[in-house]
Amino acid sequence: AGGCSMMNCNGKCCKDGVWADPSERDRILAHAELIKKYMEPHQEYDHTTWFDVEEVEDPDFPSGKAIGTQTRGNGCVFLNSNGHCVLQRAATEEGMSKFVLKPFYCFAFPVAIEYGELVLDDADFTYRTQCCSTIEQGNLTSLEVCAEELEFMLGKDGFEELKEIAKVVNHENQV
Repeated sequence: AGGCSMMNCNGKCCKDGVWADPSERDRILAHAELIKKYMEPHQEYDHTTWFDVEEVEDPDFPSGKAIGTQTRGNGCVFLNSNGHCVLQRAATEEGMSKFVLKPFYCFAFPVAIEYGELVLDDADFTYRTQCCSTIEQGNLTSLEVCAEELEFMLGKDGFEELKEIAKVVNHENQV
């Protein structure tokens, strides 16, 4: 993308809930009492209803399975009224890494893995002006806008390699 922005995020990427590996669900549930301390009164405090009952097969998750979070009026059960994730807030407020409780794909968004391939998420989100969208007259690339997410997914060395590949591809496209 010639120009991108994440400054208008409205948290709607989580409107239908999110997918997590069952091990991530288990880690979240193990911290349920801590998480509840940071929930707003309208949020779902019954941790037994935070996740779907059924797991689904999905080879893009470490265990080969995924489990969805439940949704309520404003989306994922973990979103507060500002569209912020209570899992991330609980972790950071308690002095933990912001990556500890929040599922991998939540942090990675709008970067995703589909059938083993690294992709920017579908156009429903990437072309909405309220989200991680391409904008006219922008001066940042997707690599720049999604730097934290890409480094999170690929590691520092992997992200540096991706940037080098992008330079070569961009140069070839300009010739």
